[in-house]
Amino acid sequence: MAVVNNVDLDAIAREAEAVAGDPARGRRVNRGELEWHPDPSGPQMTVSAKFENGELKLELDSPTFMGGKGSRPGPLHLCVLGLLSCFTATFVTAASSRGIQLRGLRATGECQLDFGRVFGVSEAPAVQGVTFSIEADTDASPEELEAARQEALARCPAVFALSNPIPVTAEVRRAS
Repeated sequence: MAVVNNVDLDAIAREAEAVAGDPARGRRVNRGELEWHPDPSGPQMTVSAKFENGELKLELDSPTFMGGKGSRPGPLHLCVLGLLSCFTATFVTAASSRGIQLRGLRATGECQLDFGRVFGVSEAPAVQGVTFSIEADTDASPEELEAARQEALARCPAVFALSNPIPVTAEVRRAS
């Protein structure tokens, strides 16, 4: 199999086999950290995430209508980027496993939002819907692309999280 479209299919096959033999191996924890900045001269927050070979730090700021300065992407921008990258990576993996060669790919993601609930004036869901659009430069047929799209919808962790109730726990305590 090797590497197709910058996806190491052999590594995926080895891990899938290992998880099939030991389901606990498939369980992971992704962790993010956030520091809130009370000083109004800068962004509201810095988020960070460590990953296998490094660490990412981003400054975020809420939009002005949510009390920020709109000087950086807001938390929901990060959310839509995470959803989009997860779905797109899952789609490309599905396409690659089917032998679909990509010369290029561009994707967009949108969250349709209703902030009424956030402001306490509505019971409408804050997220009304999510849309992903992928434009693939390929010779694959529409039917082959549709099969990869369906597999991505079925396997993408972000789509699962959006489509199924996920337990959320939040705790708050005083700093010591």
